[in-house]
Amino acid sequence: MSWLLENWFGSKESLEQVREDIHEYLHNEFYLGVSGIDNPQQSANRVESKELFLSMNGPWDAQLDEAEQELLQYVHDELPPVVRDEVGVIPFFTQATVEGYLVLAYIRNATDRNVLLQKLPLSLVTAEGEEVAKKTFDLMTSGPVDSMSSRPAEFMFRWEEFDRIPEQEVPLTIVYKKPQKQRLEGSQELNMGLSASEQEQYLQKAAAEAPVEAGQVDLQVLAIKPNEDNGLKVVVVFRNGLEKRLEFTEVPILVHDKDGEAVARVNYTLQNMKVEANSQRVWAFDIPSSSIKKAGVDATELTAFIPQARQRKKEETYVAPETEDNKGLLQ
Repeated sequence: MSWLLENWFGSKESLEQVREDIHEYLHNEFYLGVSGIDNPQQSANRVESKELFLSMNGPWDAQLDEAEQELLQYVHDELPPVVRDEVGVIPFFTQATVEGYLVLAYIRNATDRNVLLQKLPLSLVTAEGEEVAKKTFDLMTSGPVDSMSSRPAEFMFRWEEFDRIPEQEVPLTIVYKKPQKQRLEGSQELNMGLSASEQEQYLQKAAAEAPVEAGQVDLQVLAIKPNEDNGLKVVVVFRNGLEKRLEFTEVPILVHDKDGEAVARVNYTLQNMKVEANSQRVWAFDIPSSSIKKAGVDATELTAFIPQARQRKKEETYVAPETEDNKGLLQ
């Protein structure tokens, strides 16, 4: 019996005994907002849970016996419908353990595309709304969540990560705080920021300097140059070497000067940023002067890069490069 399941499932003698507990443990599902609609939880356009296929991944893959897999499928099929064209996360079991507070959930992708999640900021709150712990979980190593699929996931909040440890009998609820979009000065939205000729120029440069490689998914900085109002423009190529379309939700950009000191650090949230299979896409990100920490910087002496994980081979998991700035930046 897997340690992930033994505390609850291991104590049950039959599926019938588990049936009564499922709805008692269920939390409200929260949505990542990939559809672009406001308040997706209020949508009546939903998909029955049984219409999604259950995909084992990570610590769940090849480590569960047949009875456990059958039980996870059973719990999954009992879940309420999920909002169509959304990615939802629904916790189905929580428990205080020796290591910390364990939350087991399903990540449900009810869209017609594969979605690559990078990091997921979650919090634990009491019934009164007090936040007692928050943590950002790196999901990049799990790879894309396939279209119309559901994946079990484990979120462990270790006791040393708590701001305050509540009494044992106090129930905790997991909540998601969607990152705010990065806006430019003058309330302008983030956009591609390239003319047709510039886009063609950078696509040619990407094809020559950073061609798509089979099995790899990553982002590369192609250029950094001055922008209006003392800001900077960073041109990035999104490369998708998989046999499936991907959606990118967040891009962290770090800018250093020639001495290696940080000049800017900006995190951009994207919506509907899709890259087709075996292709690449160029995008320009404007860094406003308000985000630049040092005055009078020379763009020609700056280096911009993206902390990222890469998939080396199709059968291997994503491996994060060993850089100090890589921690906690991927969604």
